[in-house]
This record gives sequence, C-alpha cells and structure tokens, in this order.
Amino acid sequence: MMSGKKFPEWYVKKREESKRLLREARPAKYGPDIDLSMYSPNIAPEHRAINSLRKLRKVDQEEIKKVGQRPDEGFRSGSHLQIDDHPVYLSYTDWTKQSLFPKFPEGLVVLDTREAIRKYPWIEKFWFKIIPLRLDKYTSYIGANEAGGVFVWVKRGTVIGWPVQSCFYVRTENYVQVPHNLIIAEPYSRIHLITGCVVAPECSRAAHIAATEIYVGKGAEVTWTMIHNWNPEFEARPKIGIVVEENGTYMENFILLSPVRNTQFYPTAVLRGNGARASFHLLIFGRGESNIDAGSGIIFNAEKTRGEIISRAVVTDKASVKMRGLLHANKPNTRGHLECRALMLSDEARAYAYPNLRSFSSEAELTHEAAIGKIAEEQLYYLMSRGLSKGEATSMIARGFLDTEIPGLPTLLQGEISRLVSMTAKEVM
Repeated sequence: MMSGKKFPEWYVKKREESKRLLREARPAKYGPDIDLSMYSPNIAPEHRAINSLRKLRKVDQEEIKKVGQRPDEGFRSGSHLQIDDHPVYLSYTDWTKQSLFPKFPEGLVVLDTREAIRKYPWIEKFWFKIIPLRLDKYTSYIGANEAGGVFVWVKRGTVIGWPVQSCFYVRTENYVQVPHNLIIAEPYSRIHLITGCVVAPECSRAAHIAATEIYVGKGAEVTWTMIHNWNPEFEARPKIGIVVEENGTYMENFILLSPVRNTQFYPTAVLRGNGARASFHLLIFGRGESNIDAGSGIIFNAEKTRGEIISRAVVTDKASVKMRGLLHANKPNTRGHLECRALMLSDEARAYAYPNLRSFSSEAELTHEAAIGKIAEEQLYYLMSRGLSKGEATSMIARGFLDTEIPGLPTLLQGEISRLVSMTAKEVM
C-alpha cells in the first residue's frame, strides 16, 4: 500500500534530532510516568492489506464497532484502518493514484502519514509545528519512532457530507503503537472525522503513544470524535494540538468508556484568527482501577473568539479521574466557559476537578462550573419505587448523566454514541 520511495532528507534529520531530544527529555507534567522500555515499536508482525473491512476477523469487527467504526462503511465517506504499524485498509477507488472517492477526487486526500511525507514535500512546514518535539518524553519518542498515522487533507471549499472513519487497532503484546496524524482543513472546507482506538482481545498489555496536529483554515470547520476502548493493562498518551484561523470552528468529542491502566491527554486549541471558535466535550466512564488524567485547553489569541470545555465523568470501582481545563485569554472581546462534573458510584472511587482560568485582558469573559458528588438518595428511591432494582436505577442515572447531546454532532452519530454509553452502563451495573 505504500511506495518504496525514500523519506525526504528533512524528515530523516528530524528523526535523528528527535532521538537526541529523547535522551534528555523530561517526564510529562501530568499523569503517571510510563516506562517506555517495557514496550517496543519494532515487534509487530506484518499485517496484510485487505480490500474490505468485512474481511477482518469477526472478533475484530466487533471490537472496532465499539469505537464507532462501521465495517459496512454505511454513512461514511471513507475509511482508514491501521493494525499495529501497518495501514491495512484505505477506501480508495484508485489504489495506484491514491485518489479517494469518485465524488471528491480533487477535494479530499486521505493517506498513511508515511506515504504523505514521501509524496508532499510541503508537509515539512506542518510536521511538529503545533506540538513541540521537546514538550516531554512522549513527544520526543513519537518524533523518533513514529510509525503510521492518518493524513487528512481537505482542500479549499470542499464539504464532506458523511464522516471519514479512521481506526487504530493494537494486536501485538508488549507493542507500542506510535502514530502521527496530520489533519489539514483549507479555508471554507468542512469535515467530520471519527477516530476509534482499540485493542484486540488477545493483547493483554500494550501502549499507544500518539501525536495529532490539526490545522483549521479560515472559515473552515473540523469536527473530530474520538472513541477509545482499551483494557485494564493498557497505557495511552495521545498528544493533540490545534490551530484555528479566522472564523474557523473546531469541535472535539472524546469518549472513554473502558477500563485502562492509565491514560493522560490534554488537547489544546490555539484560536489564532478573529472569530475563531473551539469546543471540547469529554465523556468518561472510569472503571476498575483506571487512572485517568483528562484535560483540554483553549488559548484565545485573537479578538471575538469563543470557546467551551465540557467534561463529564462517571467514576466507579477503584478508578481515579482527574478533570483539567484551561481557558487562557490574551485578547479582548473573548468568551470562554469551562464545566467539570463527576458522578461518584463507589466509596473507593476518586474524582478531582482542576479548572484554570487566566486572563490578560479586562474585556475577556471567562466562567467555570465544577461539581463532584454521589447519586442523590431520593433519585434512587424514586426509580426503585417504579419497579427498578437498585442496579437498574443506578445504571439509568449514570446513562443519563453521560448521555448528553453534543452540539454539532450528526443525529446518526449521536445515536451511535448513546448506544455505546447505554451498553457500557448496563454492563457495569
């Protein structure tokens, strides 16, 4: 699926620079430190390309469904699947020219990131320009070891109707998946991406260390929905940076419903152009002994910019969930709102909220709400009086707490997410 063309010289030099930085890199500011020597990015076997997602094993099809992927590709504009470090499926209509979809032959390009680096020399000006290579040990590690990822280029004025789905599947024990994703939306374009990250049932322990850089051009709109489904021994560190230009809009939805050994993420959007907007919605179900450090940040670097961060978590068993949020206003006439809410279902569960508001302009308006608590007894008693067991009543309340309408989400996808939330709540209770 990839050409034999060599990587450009700039890329080879940047990889070497990343290796040097890695030797001096510091741990990340948040989240437990991962011992990366426990994993290897070079042990995955070769996975052959397939010509249909229905050619996957039945068990694999069921797993990718849990993260919003459709094996039948219904209501999707295209598909990408990476197993370990191999891009095994891209829904191209012309495999030789790497052209996607007859309806959008010129307006949309989706490639494996390695292929895009070989094909488009101009990618150099985007590679690790939002996320600093020296940010911490994980960014340096990605720069030195990245293998795959999805490259999405939406050309000027192109509007993609149905979402494009992309899945990162980990199948090899003690493997670390290290993708680098680049999403470039040129002015006045529009796209919705659904990214699912999931681990195969036979893989008990592995890691996912990823970088995603997103550029939203003038008047463009990017919606990105991420659904993660790991396992109790999995470690994940997705690094995400976004730049939004004048009157551009970025909407991100992050859903984590499965147990995970530990994960830390803090996507940050820089609103660089006047009138730019960004919103983050996080839905988290903390289960088992999961250690989850979840946050989002918005930096208001232009006037008339708007942003919101909404985080909701249901925490049970012995899980720990930290919810962080940053609104940083550098310009006047900006507005931002931050909300962190957690529902506790266990005396051994832990939840923390860390709202952070900073303003360097007297004309900026930043607000926040934070609440952590248990289910009210009267709610339980009322539902139980209607014939529900305590477990059924608890499940219903947890489902309603997480199953909130997400602005900008297509009705069909909202229904799919509601179904996933409902299934998880029933399974846990």
